[in-house]
Amino acid sequence: MSAFPSISANTLSTADRARIDASTRGPVLLFFGSALFWLVFGLALETLASVQLILPWFLEGISFLTYGRITQAATTIFAYGFATPAAIGAGIWLASRLCRVELDHHKLLVSAGIVWNLGLLIGASGILSGDSTSLPLLCLPGYSTPILLLSYLLVAIWALLTFFRRGDSPLFVAEWFLFAGLLAFPWLFAAANTLLVWNPVNAPAQPAIAYWFAGGFVNLWLAPMGAAAAFYIIPKASGQPVASHHLDLLGFWTLMLFGSWTAGASLIGGPVPAWIQSAGVAASVMMLVPAFAIGVNLHLTLSGHYATVGWSPALRFLATGIGCLFAYWVLNAINSLPAVNAVTHFSDIGRALTVLAFYGFFAMAASGAIYYIVPRLTGHEWPCHGGVAWHYWLAAVGVGLIVIDLLTGGLIQAYALTNPIVEFRSALDFIWPFRFMSAVGFILLFLSAANFALLFAGILLDTRKNAAPAYLAVREADSTEPVAV
Repeated sequence: MSAFPSISANTLSTADRARIDASTRGPVLLFFGSALFWLVFGLALETLASVQLILPWFLEGISFLTYGRITQAATTIFAYGFATPAAIGAGIWLASRLCRVELDHHKLLVSAGIVWNLGLLIGASGILSGDSTSLPLLCLPGYSTPILLLSYLLVAIWALLTFFRRGDSPLFVAEWFLFAGLLAFPWLFAAANTLLVWNPVNAPAQPAIAYWFAGGFVNLWLAPMGAAAAFYIIPKASGQPVASHHLDLLGFWTLMLFGSWTAGASLIGGPVPAWIQSAGVAASVMMLVPAFAIGVNLHLTLSGHYATVGWSPALRFLATGIGCLFAYWVLNAINSLPAVNAVTHFSDIGRALTVLAFYGFFAMAASGAIYYIVPRLTGHEWPCHGGVAWHYWLAAVGVGLIVIDLLTGGLIQAYALTNPIVEFRSALDFIWPFRFMSAVGFILLFLSAANFALLFAGILLDTRKNAAPAYLAVREADSTEPVAV
């Protein structure tokens, strides 16, 4: 395979880009396709779980569909069935584009994708059968996690080989986030499973390690991968360079510095050393720095070109995702304050923040990346304009319903639980309407995912070439999007 070390990222010819894209087609489409399959399945389980919260008798007597099992399976399937394969697929394409090299070792990556899905199938089946660890984001039984780790190590080896083939050109901000995320995940996953699943440490240390992993999964894995896609695709799609190199540096290094320390805020009042709780609160508040640095930088990049967001699917999904990431970090900082956390700790507010991070931020950002990348791999555009618009609005309205209702209901629930004259049953009655609306939101999310999966199948089966792009609205006549890149 040839490489292009002498060609800068901004001067790659159309033919060079086409060769790079063609070389990544098989592995990337495999990871994207499997991610969308698991997304639909996971959201089906999530919808069933949300219905069971408001109708406890629903599916009563079916052991593998009890609330505890399907909610753990749904979260696990999102994390390792959708989010991680989608991040890997986007990472493969981004790494090849940014390093300006064609993809080598196709069989290695295809094998990694097959092994990953096999390991997840075994693990998800184990959870539904009752064989779960019940740890946050680590519910997979111990016999399935080595399979996932082996699969990911194949991807990590490829990433390192690709990085060393990149030549002497300077690193771009998207590469910082990309390779940081790709290297952080195996460290987080291997360390947490070693200490909690394969060879568990003493019980008092387990909550701190479990929440350390959960915080790192969002802040050091999903956030860098979403930011990498945003910092590459938004400048490309809008035709504008990244606004500020100084904000790049500030956002990246503060995210790396504080991202792994936020978990302590989830342990306020728990049997852990006070310094862990204090460090978690401080880190959660300091996460406002990367939130504003990344958010402001991308806002300045799009400044004066927001009309493009109105019709470009990739830009609209990515902009919405980054906005949700900003909101997540701000709300998480507020919720971590001891005076606030003492009231909200056992309410639905934690669930609202999880949905905002998973479905508001990463699912939106990954969808934007898929909308941008897949046409460049297949050689033709998405088959249905209306389907793309329906996907966005169903997902946006669904996430909005869930987050707003769980936040509002969570506040009512929190104050009811802290009021000694209110019975526990009354606190549940207060939040029933809000949980009902959140169930409606999950139904909308499921419909959006099913629609997206059909669109993906359609573009793979479509034999038409050079079809018109599937814009969300009428494209502005003076738009500057460089469609060919």
